[in-house]
Amino acid sequence: MLIWDWIGISAIGLLLETVRPDASQPSRYLVIVLCATLTANYMHLLQGYCIRSMRRVAVQITKVSLAWIGALASLALIESFTVSPGIFDKVSSAAGGFTAADVTALWAAAWFVLTWIYLCATRGMVGHLLARWQKEGRLARRVAVIGTGQAAAAIAGELQAHGDEARVVGLFADGDVSSGAGNTGNLELLAAMADTGEIDEVILAMPEDPPAALRETVEKLASTQVEVKVYPRLPNLGFPIQGFSKVAGISALTIQSRPLAGWGAPLKRAEDVVLASLLLMLLAPVFLVIACLIKLDSAGPVLFRQERHGFNNNRFRVFKFRTMHHDPVPDPSTPQARRNDPRVTRIGAFLRRTSLDELPQILNVLRGEMSLVGPRPHATAHNDLYARLINGYLARHRVKPGITGWAQVNGWRGETETLEKMRIRLEHDLFYIANWSLLLDIKILLLTIPVVLRGTNAY
Repeated sequence: MLIWDWIGISAIGLLLETVRPDASQPSRYLVIVLCATLTANYMHLLQGYCIRSMRRVAVQITKVSLAWIGALASLALIESFTVSPGIFDKVSSAAGGFTAADVTALWAAAWFVLTWIYLCATRGMVGHLLARWQKEGRLARRVAVIGTGQAAAAIAGELQAHGDEARVVGLFADGDVSSGAGNTGNLELLAAMADTGEIDEVILAMPEDPPAALRETVEKLASTQVEVKVYPRLPNLGFPIQGFSKVAGISALTIQSRPLAGWGAPLKRAEDVVLASLLLMLLAPVFLVIACLIKLDSAGPVLFRQERHGFNNNRFRVFKFRTMHHDPVPDPSTPQARRNDPRVTRIGAFLRRTSLDELPQILNVLRGEMSLVGPRPHATAHNDLYARLINGYLARHRVKPGITGWAQVNGWRGETETLEKMRIRLEHDLFYIANWSLLLDIKILLLTIPVVLRGTNAY
Protein backbone atom coordinates (compact mmCIF):
# COMPACT_ATOMS: atom_id res chain seq x y z
CA MET A 1 0.00 0.00 0.00
CA LEU A 2 2.88 2.37 0.74
CA ILE A 3 4.30 1.74 -2.73
CA TRP A 4 0.91 2.15 -4.40
CA ASP A 5 0.30 5.40 -2.50
CA TRP A 6 3.63 6.79 -3.63
CA ILE A 7 3.14 5.69 -7.25
CA GLY A 8 -0.49 6.89 -7.41
CA ILE A 9 0.19 10.36 -5.97
CA SER A 10 3.21 10.86 -8.23
CA ALA A 11 1.46 9.50 -11.35
CA ILE A 12 -1.61 11.72 -10.95
CA GLY A 13 0.53 14.81 -10.41
CA LEU A 14 2.80 14.04 -13.38
CA LEU A 15 -0.17 13.21 -15.63
CA LEU A 16 -1.85 16.51 -14.83
CA GLU A 17 1.48 18.25 -15.38
CA THR A 18 1.59 17.02 -18.98
CA VAL A 19 -1.76 18.65 -19.82
CA ARG A 20 -0.90 22.08 -18.39
CA PRO A 21 -1.08 24.80 -21.05
CA ASP A 22 1.83 26.68 -19.48
CA ALA A 23 5.40 25.53 -19.51
CA SER A 24 6.23 23.03 -16.76
CA GLN A 25 9.16 23.63 -14.50
CA PRO A 26 11.54 20.87 -13.33
CA SER A 27 11.10 22.01 -9.73
CA ARG A 28 7.45 20.95 -9.87
CA TYR A 29 8.41 17.34 -10.54
CA LEU A 30 10.50 17.42 -7.38
CA VAL A 31 7.58 18.88 -5.45
CA ILE A 32 5.25 16.10 -6.68
CA VAL A 33 7.67 13.38 -5.58
CA LEU A 34 8.28 15.13 -2.25
CA CYS A 35 4.53 15.35 -1.58
CA ALA A 36 4.10 11.63 -2.33
CA THR A 37 6.96 10.81 0.05
CA LEU A 38 5.56 13.02 2.81
CA THR A 39 2.12 11.43 2.51
CA ALA A 40 3.54 7.92 2.77
CA ASN A 41 5.60 8.91 5.80
CA TYR A 42 2.64 10.56 7.53
CA MET A 43 0.56 7.43 6.94
CA HIS A 44 3.34 5.40 8.50
CA LEU A 45 3.36 7.70 11.55
CA LEU A 46 -0.42 7.29 11.82
CA GLN A 47 0.07 3.48 11.76
CA GLY A 48 -1.98 3.35 8.57
CA TYR A 49 -0.04 0.48 6.99
CA CYS A 50 -1.05 -2.35 9.30
CA ILE A 51 -3.66 -5.06 8.72
CA ARG A 52 -5.82 -4.07 11.70
CA SER A 53 -6.08 -0.49 10.43
CA MET A 54 -6.58 -1.54 6.81
CA ARG A 55 -9.62 -3.62 7.73
CA ARG A 56 -11.48 -0.49 8.94
CA VAL A 57 -12.25 1.57 5.86
CA ALA A 58 -13.65 4.58 7.75
CA VAL A 59 -10.52 4.78 9.90
CA GLN A 60 -8.33 4.45 6.82
CA ILE A 61 -10.12 7.26 5.01
CA THR A 62 -9.66 9.50 8.05
CA LYS A 63 -5.97 8.66 8.29
CA VAL A 64 -5.22 9.05 4.59
CA SER A 65 -7.12 12.36 4.48
CA LEU A 66 -5.04 13.68 7.38
CA ALA A 67 -1.82 12.45 5.75
CA TRP A 68 -2.63 13.97 2.36
CA ILE A 69 -3.74 17.33 3.78
CA GLY A 70 -0.74 17.31 6.10
CA ALA A 71 1.65 16.72 3.20
CA LEU A 72 0.21 19.62 1.20
CA ALA A 73 0.22 21.86 4.28
CA SER A 74 3.86 20.94 4.90
CA LEU A 75 4.73 21.87 1.31
CA ALA A 76 2.95 25.20 1.63
CA LEU A 77 4.82 25.87 4.86
CA ILE A 78 8.16 24.95 3.28
CA GLU A 79 7.43 27.17 0.29
CA SER A 80 6.59 30.12 2.51
CA PHE A 81 10.18 30.04 3.79
CA THR A 82 11.80 29.61 0.37
CA VAL A 83 12.34 31.96 -2.53
CA SER A 84 12.11 29.46 -5.37
CA PRO A 85 8.70 28.99 -7.00
CA GLY A 86 6.78 25.88 -6.08
CA ILE A 87 3.49 24.19 -6.57
CA PHE A 88 1.46 27.22 -5.49
CA ASP A 89 3.60 29.84 -7.29
CA LYS A 90 2.22 32.93 -9.01
CA VAL A 91 3.84 33.63 -12.37
CA SER A 92 3.04 36.45 -14.73
CA SER A 93 2.69 34.83 -18.16
CA ALA A 94 -0.72 34.07 -19.69
CA ALA A 95 -1.89 30.92 -21.48
CA GLY A 96 -5.14 29.87 -23.12
CA GLY A 97 -7.14 32.83 -21.81
CA PHE A 98 -6.09 32.09 -18.19
CA THR A 99 -3.18 33.54 -16.31
CA ALA A 100 -0.52 31.10 -15.23
CA ALA A 101 -1.60 31.70 -11.64
CA ASP A 102 -5.13 30.57 -12.52
CA VAL A 103 -3.79 27.49 -14.30
CA THR A 104 -1.59 26.63 -11.30
CA ALA A 105 -4.54 26.97 -8.91
CA LEU A 106 -6.76 24.76 -11.11
CA TRP A 107 -3.99 22.19 -11.45
CA ALA A 108 -3.38 22.13 -7.69
CA ALA A 109 -7.13 21.76 -7.00
CA ALA A 110 -7.44 18.94 -9.55
CA TRP A 111 -4.41 17.17 -8.09
CA PHE A 112 -5.79 17.46 -4.56
CA VAL A 113 -9.26 16.12 -5.44
CA LEU A 114 -8.20 13.34 -7.83
CA THR A 115 -5.48 12.10 -5.50
CA TRP A 116 -7.83 12.11 -2.50
CA ILE A 117 -10.39 10.10 -4.51
CA TYR A 118 -7.64 7.66 -5.55
CA LEU A 119 -6.41 7.20 -1.97
CA CYS A 120 -9.93 6.66 -0.62
CA ALA A 121 -10.87 4.29 -3.46
CA THR A 122 -7.80 2.11 -2.87
CA ARG A 123 -8.70 1.96 0.83
CA GLY A 124 -12.20 0.84 -0.02
CA MET A 125 -10.97 -1.91 -2.37
CA VAL A 126 -8.31 -3.17 0.03
CA GLY A 127 -10.74 -3.07 2.95
CA HIS A 128 -13.26 -5.13 0.96
CA LEU A 129 -10.53 -7.60 -0.02
CA LEU A 130 -9.30 -7.99 3.56
CA ALA A 131 -12.87 -8.46 4.81
CA ARG A 132 -13.33 -11.30 2.33
CA TRP A 133 -10.00 -12.88 3.26
CA GLN A 134 -10.88 -12.57 6.93
CA LYS A 135 -14.23 -14.26 6.36
CA GLU A 136 -12.48 -17.08 4.50
CA GLY A 137 -10.01 -17.45 7.39
CA ARG A 138 -6.99 -16.60 5.25
CA LEU A 139 -5.79 -13.98 7.74
CA ALA A 140 -6.28 -16.13 10.83
CA ARG A 141 -3.16 -17.14 12.74
CA ARG A 142 -2.67 -20.88 13.26
CA VAL A 143 -2.44 -21.33 17.02
CA ALA A 144 -1.55 -24.37 19.11
CA VAL A 145 -2.26 -24.59 22.84
CA ILE A 146 0.03 -26.56 25.15
CA GLY A 147 -1.41 -27.73 28.45
CA THR A 148 -4.03 -29.82 30.21
CA GLY A 149 -7.00 -29.07 32.39
CA GLN A 150 -9.78 -26.52 32.24
CA ALA A 151 -7.50 -23.52 31.66
CA ALA A 152 -6.02 -24.93 28.44
CA ALA A 153 -9.43 -26.07 27.15
CA ALA A 154 -10.93 -22.64 27.95
CA ILE A 155 -8.16 -20.87 26.03
CA ALA A 156 -8.69 -23.14 23.02
CA GLY A 157 -12.45 -22.54 23.14
CA GLU A 158 -12.01 -18.78 23.36
CA LEU A 159 -9.66 -18.81 20.37
CA GLN A 160 -12.12 -20.88 18.35
CA ALA A 161 -14.84 -18.33 19.10
CA HIS A 162 -12.71 -15.75 17.25
CA GLY A 163 -12.12 -17.89 14.19
CA ASP A 164 -11.59 -14.89 11.94
CA GLU A 165 -8.45 -13.96 13.90
CA ALA A 166 -7.12 -17.33 15.10
CA ARG A 167 -7.52 -20.93 14.00
CA VAL A 168 -6.77 -23.55 16.64
CA VAL A 169 -4.73 -26.38 15.15
CA GLY A 170 -4.77 -28.43 18.32
CA LEU A 171 -4.50 -28.81 22.07
CA PHE A 172 -1.28 -30.63 22.95
CA ALA A 173 -0.09 -32.26 26.16
CA ASP A 174 2.31 -34.84 27.53
CA GLY A 175 0.22 -37.77 26.32
CA ASP A 176 -3.03 -37.95 24.37
CA VAL A 177 -5.87 -35.72 25.50
CA SER A 178 -9.47 -35.22 24.46
CA SER A 179 -10.32 -31.54 24.11
CA GLY A 180 -12.64 -31.08 21.20
CA ALA A 181 -10.33 -28.32 19.99
CA GLY A 182 -9.50 -29.70 16.57
CA ASN A 183 -6.50 -31.96 16.11
CA THR A 184 -5.10 -33.20 19.38
CA GLY A 185 -1.85 -34.89 20.11
CA ASN A 186 1.28 -35.07 22.18
CA LEU A 187 4.19 -32.70 22.36
CA GLU A 188 6.28 -34.63 19.83
CA LEU A 189 3.58 -34.02 17.23
CA LEU A 190 3.55 -30.33 18.12
CA ALA A 191 7.32 -30.04 17.63
CA ALA A 192 7.05 -31.80 14.27
CA MET A 193 4.27 -29.46 13.09
CA ALA A 194 6.30 -26.42 14.18
CA ASP A 195 9.30 -27.69 12.20
CA THR A 196 7.21 -27.97 9.02
CA GLY A 197 5.71 -24.49 9.40
CA GLU A 198 2.13 -25.61 10.11
CA ILE A 199 1.88 -23.42 13.24
CA ASP A 200 2.26 -19.65 13.62
CA GLU A 201 1.90 -19.29 17.37
CA VAL A 202 2.04 -21.46 20.50
CA ILE A 203 0.32 -20.55 23.77
CA LEU A 204 1.49 -22.24 26.95
CA ALA A 205 -1.15 -22.87 29.61
CA MET A 206 1.35 -24.47 31.96
CA PRO A 207 0.85 -25.80 35.45
CA GLU A 208 2.91 -24.20 38.20
CA ASP A 209 5.47 -27.01 37.92
CA PRO A 210 5.63 -28.00 34.22
CA PRO A 211 6.68 -31.58 33.46
CA ALA A 212 10.12 -32.25 32.03
CA ALA A 213 8.66 -33.27 28.64
CA LEU A 214 6.92 -29.89 28.35
CA ARG A 215 10.11 -27.98 29.10
CA GLU A 216 11.94 -30.10 26.57
CA THR A 217 9.36 -29.29 23.87
CA VAL A 218 9.63 -25.57 24.58
CA GLU A 219 13.39 -25.87 24.09
CA LYS A 220 12.77 -27.59 20.74
CA LEU A 221 10.51 -24.73 19.64
CA ALA A 222 13.45 -22.33 20.08
CA SER A 223 14.80 -23.45 16.70
CA THR A 224 11.49 -22.88 14.85
CA GLN A 225 9.79 -19.75 13.48
CA VAL A 226 6.76 -19.90 15.79
CA GLU A 227 5.92 -17.30 18.43
CA VAL A 228 5.71 -18.73 21.95
CA LYS A 229 3.53 -17.05 24.57
CA VAL A 230 2.66 -17.95 28.14
CA TYR A 231 -0.86 -17.67 29.52
CA PRO A 232 -0.44 -16.28 33.06
CA ARG A 233 -2.20 -18.18 35.82
CA LEU A 234 -3.70 -15.18 37.61
CA PRO A 235 -6.67 -14.82 39.93
CA ASN A 236 -9.67 -12.87 38.67
CA LEU A 237 -8.37 -9.35 39.17
CA GLY A 238 -11.52 -7.61 37.99
CA PHE A 239 -9.39 -5.18 35.94
CA PRO A 240 -8.34 -5.32 32.28
CA ILE A 241 -4.64 -6.09 31.71
CA GLN A 242 -3.13 -3.20 29.75
CA GLY A 243 0.37 -4.45 29.16
CA PHE A 244 3.50 -6.20 30.35
CA SER A 245 6.66 -4.51 31.56
CA LYS A 246 9.71 -4.89 33.76
CA VAL A 247 10.51 -2.76 36.80
CA ALA A 248 14.13 -3.06 37.94
CA GLY A 249 14.27 -6.50 36.31
CA ILE A 250 11.02 -7.69 37.91
CA SER A 251 8.29 -8.79 35.48
CA ALA A 252 4.88 -7.20 36.07
CA LEU A 253 1.49 -6.91 34.39
CA THR A 254 0.06 -3.41 34.06
CA ILE A 255 -3.59 -2.94 35.02
CA GLN A 256 -3.48 0.88 35.10
CA SER A 257 -1.29 3.10 32.95
CA ARG A 258 -0.51 6.74 33.48
CA PRO A 259 -2.69 8.66 30.99
CA LEU A 260 -1.06 11.04 28.51
CA ALA A 261 2.42 9.83 29.43
CA GLY A 262 5.54 11.17 27.72
CA TRP A 263 4.72 13.62 24.93
CA GLY A 264 0.99 12.93 25.28
CA ALA A 265 0.23 15.78 27.69
CA PRO A 266 2.07 18.59 25.80
CA LEU A 267 0.73 17.28 22.47
CA LYS A 268 -2.85 17.33 23.71
CA ARG A 269 -2.38 20.80 25.23
CA ALA A 270 -1.02 22.10 21.93
CA GLU A 271 -4.03 20.59 20.16
CA ASP A 272 -6.37 22.35 22.59
CA VAL A 273 -4.71 25.76 22.35
CA VAL A 274 -4.47 25.79 18.55
CA LEU A 275 -7.98 24.49 17.82
CA ALA A 276 -9.66 26.46 20.62
CA SER A 277 -8.02 29.70 19.44
CA LEU A 278 -9.19 29.09 15.86
CA LEU A 279 -12.71 28.24 17.03
CA LEU A 280 -12.88 31.34 19.22
CA MET A 281 -11.93 33.60 16.29
CA LEU A 282 -14.34 31.91 13.88
CA LEU A 283 -17.26 31.80 16.31
CA ALA A 284 -16.92 35.31 17.75
CA PRO A 285 -19.91 36.59 15.68
CA VAL A 286 -21.99 33.61 16.85
CA PHE A 287 -21.13 34.42 20.48
CA LEU A 288 -22.37 38.00 19.97
CA VAL A 289 -25.65 36.93 18.35
CA ILE A 290 -26.39 34.34 21.06
CA ALA A 291 -25.62 36.86 23.82
CA CYS A 292 -28.11 39.35 22.31
CA LEU A 293 -30.81 36.68 21.96
CA ILE A 294 -30.39 35.59 25.59
CA LYS A 295 -30.71 39.18 26.87
CA LEU A 296 -33.83 39.76 24.72
CA ASP A 297 -35.47 36.48 25.78
CA SER A 298 -35.20 36.73 29.59
CA ALA A 299 -33.67 38.76 32.37
CA GLY A 300 -30.35 37.69 33.83
CA PRO A 301 -26.69 37.29 32.89
CA VAL A 302 -25.58 35.92 29.52
CA LEU A 303 -23.13 33.40 30.96
CA PHE A 304 -23.90 30.72 33.52
CA ARG A 305 -21.09 29.67 35.86
CA GLN A 306 -21.22 26.44 37.79
CA GLU A 307 -18.66 24.61 39.91
CA ARG A 308 -17.48 21.32 38.47
CA HIS A 309 -14.82 18.74 39.25
CA GLY A 310 -11.90 18.60 36.82
CA PHE A 311 -8.43 17.13 36.46
CA ASN A 312 -7.15 15.41 39.61
CA ASN A 313 -10.55 16.09 41.21
CA ASN A 314 -9.80 19.83 41.42
CA ARG A 315 -12.76 22.21 41.31
CA PHE A 316 -13.25 24.94 38.70
CA ARG A 317 -16.09 27.07 37.34
CA VAL A 318 -17.39 26.01 33.94
CA PHE A 319 -18.77 28.62 31.52
CA LYS A 320 -22.02 28.07 29.61
CA PHE A 321 -24.58 30.27 27.93
CA ARG A 322 -27.52 30.69 30.31
CA THR A 323 -30.40 28.50 29.12
CA MET A 324 -32.70 28.67 32.18
CA HIS A 325 -34.57 31.44 33.93
CA HIS A 326 -32.21 33.25 36.29
CA ASP A 327 -32.62 32.19 39.92
CA PRO A 328 -30.72 34.38 42.43
CA VAL A 329 -30.92 31.50 44.96
CA PRO A 330 -30.25 28.31 42.93
CA ASP A 331 -31.27 24.86 44.12
CA PRO A 332 -28.18 23.34 45.85
CA SER A 333 -29.17 19.83 44.72
CA THR A 334 -28.76 20.94 41.06
CA PRO A 335 -31.32 18.58 39.45
CA GLN A 336 -30.42 17.51 35.90
CA ALA A 337 -32.38 19.05 33.02
CA ARG A 338 -35.21 16.82 31.83
CA ARG A 339 -37.57 16.78 28.89
CA ASN A 340 -39.94 19.79 28.85
CA ASP A 341 -38.14 21.27 31.86
CA PRO A 342 -40.07 24.47 32.88
CA ARG A 343 -36.80 26.13 33.95
CA VAL A 344 -35.53 26.24 30.36
CA THR A 345 -36.14 29.46 28.39
CA ARG A 346 -37.29 29.57 24.76
CA ILE A 347 -33.88 30.43 23.35
CA GLY A 348 -32.35 28.11 25.97
CA ALA A 349 -34.22 25.11 24.57
CA PHE A 350 -32.71 25.79 21.15
CA LEU A 351 -29.22 26.28 22.59
CA ARG A 352 -29.40 23.05 24.59
CA ARG A 353 -30.78 21.04 21.67
CA THR A 354 -27.95 22.23 19.38
CA SER A 355 -25.33 22.20 22.19
CA LEU A 356 -24.51 25.85 21.41
CA ASP A 357 -24.78 26.55 25.15
CA GLU A 358 -21.47 24.69 25.57
CA LEU A 359 -19.47 27.06 23.33
CA PRO A 360 -18.19 29.34 26.16
CA GLN A 361 -16.29 26.33 27.49
CA ILE A 362 -13.74 27.17 24.80
CA LEU A 363 -12.64 29.79 27.33
CA ASN A 364 -12.18 27.04 29.93
CA VAL A 365 -10.02 25.18 27.40
CA LEU A 366 -7.79 28.20 26.83
CA ARG A 367 -7.53 28.72 30.62
CA GLY A 368 -6.25 25.14 30.93
CA GLU A 369 -9.19 23.92 33.01
CA MET A 370 -10.73 21.78 30.28
CA SER A 371 -9.87 20.07 27.02
CA LEU A 372 -11.79 19.97 23.74
CA VAL A 373 -12.17 16.20 24.15
CA GLY A 374 -12.49 14.34 27.45
CA PRO A 375 -15.03 13.07 29.99
CA ARG A 376 -17.85 15.58 30.42
CA PRO A 377 -17.65 17.43 33.79
CA HIS A 378 -20.65 16.85 36.04
CA ALA A 379 -22.14 19.22 38.58
CA THR A 380 -20.55 18.92 42.02
CA ALA A 381 -23.69 17.44 43.60
CA HIS A 382 -23.94 14.76 40.90
CA ASN A 383 -20.21 14.08 41.09
CA ASP A 384 -20.31 13.48 44.86
CA LEU A 385 -23.39 11.27 44.51
CA TYR A 386 -21.98 8.98 41.82
CA ALA A 387 -18.59 8.81 43.55
CA ARG A 388 -20.40 7.14 46.48
CA LEU A 389 -22.54 4.83 44.33
CA ILE A 390 -20.11 3.66 41.60
CA ASN A 391 -16.73 2.12 42.35
CA GLY A 392 -13.94 3.72 40.34
CA TYR A 393 -16.07 6.69 39.31
CA LEU A 394 -13.38 9.24 40.24
CA ALA A 395 -10.97 7.61 37.74
CA ARG A 396 -12.58 9.80 35.07
CA HIS A 397 -10.75 12.74 36.66
CA ARG A 398 -7.35 11.38 35.63
CA VAL A 399 -7.52 13.66 32.57
CA LYS A 400 -9.02 17.10 31.99
CA PRO A 401 -12.78 17.15 31.33
CA GLY A 402 -13.88 17.90 27.79
CA ILE A 403 -16.50 19.81 25.82
CA THR A 404 -17.27 16.57 23.99
CA GLY A 405 -16.23 12.99 24.66
CA TRP A 406 -16.29 9.35 23.63
CA ALA A 407 -19.45 8.69 25.64
CA GLN A 408 -21.29 11.61 24.00
CA VAL A 409 -20.56 10.57 20.41
CA ASN A 410 -21.67 7.03 21.25
CA GLY A 411 -25.14 8.15 22.33
CA TRP A 412 -24.59 8.64 26.08
CA ARG A 413 -25.19 12.36 26.40
CA GLY A 414 -27.90 14.23 28.28
CA GLU A 415 -29.76 13.05 31.37
CA THR A 416 -28.59 9.92 33.22
CA GLU A 417 -31.74 9.07 35.15
CA THR A 418 -30.55 5.58 36.10
CA LEU A 419 -27.37 4.37 37.76
CA GLU A 420 -26.79 1.90 34.91
CA LYS A 421 -26.68 4.71 32.35
CA MET A 422 -24.01 6.48 34.37
CA ARG A 423 -22.02 3.24 34.62
CA ILE A 424 -22.09 2.91 30.82
CA ARG A 425 -21.00 6.52 30.42
CA LEU A 426 -18.17 5.86 32.88
CA GLU A 427 -17.06 2.80 30.86
CA HIS A 428 -16.80 4.96 27.75
CA ASP A 429 -14.86 7.64 29.63
CA LEU A 430 -12.38 5.09 30.99
CA PHE A 431 -11.97 3.57 27.51
CA TYR A 432 -11.06 7.01 26.17
CA ILE A 433 -8.53 7.59 28.96
CA ALA A 434 -6.88 4.20 28.38
CA ASN A 435 -6.78 4.54 24.57
CA TRP A 436 -6.12 8.25 24.07
CA SER A 437 -4.43 9.33 20.85
CA LEU A 438 -4.44 12.47 18.75
CA LEU A 439 -6.27 10.54 16.03
CA LEU A 440 -8.97 9.46 18.50
CA ASP A 441 -9.47 13.11 19.51
CA ILE A 442 -9.90 14.13 15.87
CA LYS A 443 -12.32 11.26 15.30
CA ILE A 444 -14.44 12.33 18.30
CA LEU A 445 -14.47 15.96 17.16
CA LEU A 446 -15.66 14.91 13.69
CA LEU A 447 -18.30 12.54 15.12
CA THR A 448 -19.57 15.33 17.37
CA ILE A 449 -20.91 17.24 14.34
CA PRO A 450 -23.63 14.72 13.33
CA VAL A 451 -24.44 14.05 17.00
CA VAL A 452 -25.08 17.75 17.59
CA LEU A 453 -27.14 18.06 14.40
CA ARG A 454 -29.37 15.15 15.49
CA GLY A 455 -29.84 16.69 18.95
CA THR A 456 -30.34 13.27 20.58
CA ASN A 457 -30.97 13.32 24.37
CA ALA A 458 -30.38 17.10 24.51
CA TYR A 459 -33.10 19.04 26.33
